[in-house]
Amino acid sequence: MHPYAKHSEKYKKNKNKNKTPVASWLDYDFFAEEQKPIKCLTVILRTVGCRWRKCTPCGYWHESADVTQENILTQLEHSLRNSPEEDFILKFFTSGSFLDEREISSDTRKEIAEMVKKRKGIKKLIVETRPEFVSEDKVTDLKNVEHLEVAIGLETANDLIRSNYINKGFSFDDYRTASELVNEYGATVKTYLLLKPPFLSEKRALEDVIKSAELVAPYSSTISLNLCNVQKYTRLEELWKRKYYRPPWLWSAVEAIKEIKKRDENVVVMSDPVGAGYRRGPHNCGKCDFRVKEAIKKFNVTQNLSVLEIEGIDCECREVWHALLKFDAFLFGGDNLFLR
Repeated sequence: MHPYAKHSEKYKKNKNKNKTPVASWLDYDFFAEEQKPIKCLTVILRTVGCRWRKCTPCGYWHESADVTQENILTQLEHSLRNSPEEDFILKFFTSGSFLDEREISSDTRKEIAEMVKKRKGIKKLIVETRPEFVSEDKVTDLKNVEHLEVAIGLETANDLIRSNYINKGFSFDDYRTASELVNEYGATVKTYLLLKPPFLSEKRALEDVIKSAELVAPYSSTISLNLCNVQKYTRLEELWKRKYYRPPWLWSAVEAIKEIKKRDENVVVMSDPVGAGYRRGPHNCGKCDFRVKEAIKKFNVTQNLSVLEIEGIDCECREVWHALLKFDAFLFGGDNLFLR
């Protein structure tokens, strides 16, 4: 074989890969505008990736590639072949920022908006971005979409945690400014909150996410509770391997969802327990993980807290979790970060 033949074959495969999304799948979501479950097509578009690439838990930038805007439109067309015939929600995620010109150009966004508008079955479009890329022009690029939701990965309302522990590179004020602009131009905001960033105990993490939800509720129609998992080739993985980090208990996710929803029944609370039941993902003892995960997923599409009643998903490990919270001050010391 010629020495360049193997490299050439790999190049061809990479070129073909750029024409298909990283992943796409059908599921159900809660359609807040009509207060009912609806089918949802999620598409992870392959782009040049997030330009920040410094967040402690995030390894999504490994999915990036040297793609063209034409490639991105081809990926979109490819993914829509599997769209349902009935009404559905369409989620476009890029593992970065949909409103970043480096990833998705203005012309491409307008073409995507036109494609979405022509498909009458698409009831809602959800995209995600960092707050610094939100502007009037970029939001209006998508103004033809019937229901537009812009997701922002705030992670926590606490600037100290977000800056020092997660390394997001923006402030709560940046998030608030972006959210107000999105709402002003007729779209809604989904806010991602992270349960258990590194360097927080279980109890502090639970308190942080509940308090954060209170502070973002005025700007958000949806709060997405992201349960931290350990991704490969990240700084969080290094901590985890040295036993300095454990992903959150699923009991903490249940408690957080219940408290957030009780405090503001109008906000939609979602949580996709990625990696649940595995050592790298949110988990309890192993015996109850599947039941708790399924209860959370059922809550997502019903917004009915009764599916999270402990009687249906209880396990003896819940007492261990309770003890961990009870003796938090003794085990970890310190005081509440929000009171500093």
